[in-house]
Amino acid sequence: MMIDTAIIPAAGLGTRMTPYTKEIPKEMLPIIIRKDGVVVEPVLHYIFESLYEAGVRTFYFIVGRGKRVIEDYFTPDWSYVQYLMDHGKHREAEILKTLYEKIEKSNILMINQPEPKGFGDAILRTKELIAKEQFIVHAGDDIIYPGHNHNLLMLINHYLRYNPKIAFLYDVSEHPERYGVIVGDDQGDYIIVKDVIEKPSMPPSNKVVVAVYIFDRDIYDALERTKPSKGEHQLTDAIRYLIKRGEKVHAVRVKGRRLDFGTPDYYLNALRVLLSE
Repeated sequence: MMIDTAIIPAAGLGTRMTPYTKEIPKEMLPIIIRKDGVVVEPVLHYIFESLYEAGVRTFYFIVGRGKRVIEDYFTPDWSYVQYLMDHGKHREAEILKTLYEKIEKSNILMINQPEPKGFGDAILRTKELIAKEQFIVHAGDDIIYPGHNHNLLMLINHYLRYNPKIAFLYDVSEHPERYGVIVGDDQGDYIIVKDVIEKPSMPPSNKVVVAVYIFDRDIYDALERTKPSKGEHQLTDAIRYLIKRGEKVHAVRVKGRRLDFGTPDYYLNALRVLLSE
């Protein structure tokens, strides 16, 4: 069995990165990657290529109103590639050519989330579109460096081996109160999850969720049952619902460093890590 479908929520307002994010999603922040030299590319470019290398060929991007830059970026512009070639920019042309070839071998759908109603709402919008039984959900502003695609393959292999209802990546944080915090039984390379608490003021552990998950279609039922009457729809509530129902949930520890791009301080720290490699 292959897991070849991914949902990438990228519709949040990113207010903590204002004014940059007034018109440009934080998922399109530039990062510096070493690929036969130094390359500057958006976070989503890195995530897309990592998922592609892990076997994903169908991508559902959840995008916000008025922020067309993601759709434009993932629409091949071969005339620009030719322009680069004509002006001797062969390396830059090859980078875009490689991306565009992967895009053309993929199915990409852009789904609008008119209002920022949370991660759970973003995922629920794909319910009538996804036919596959299992799929990846990958936040648009979380990466593991180096070896992001290797972590994706590790997660997929774990899911296929142990067959939990949900599997996701986790890391150890000095500031767990900023993230979803995991409570569970440590098995070495993974945790059998007993609870997930969203941004607790008194964290019960330092093990935190990295927003890269594998779900089956039961997550849609859980999301509908935990949908709030108002406010943001939290994915964590749906995961907790399934845990309380007795479903098996595993968290797999990342190999590498989790880089978060949600605030200016996180972004600066991520750039330092990328530049130090």
